[in-house]
Amino acid sequence: MRKSRVFIHHYAAKACIILKSLARKHGMDKLIITCNPDNTASRKTCEAAGAELRCIVDLPENNDMYQEGERQKCIYELIL
Repeated sequence: MRKSRVFIHHYAAKACIILKSLARKHGMDKLIITCNPDNTASRKTCEAAGAELRCIVDLPENNDMYQEGERQKCIYELIL
């Protein structure tokens, strides 16, 4: 199976790296990124951008994402 051009070129990871520079210019020292635990591509993108997985959390029942069927989120920290 042929991989998509987006995946091959790592555009999302490159966008995260550009975002780091912009965030620094706005005085931020870190970014918090979330994704679904079962989204392997998003997790690899976070890691390729230099983010570290801090934890996987359960969403509270009153959260909009929980209402849409999601139950957990990975929380990554990207130090600038």
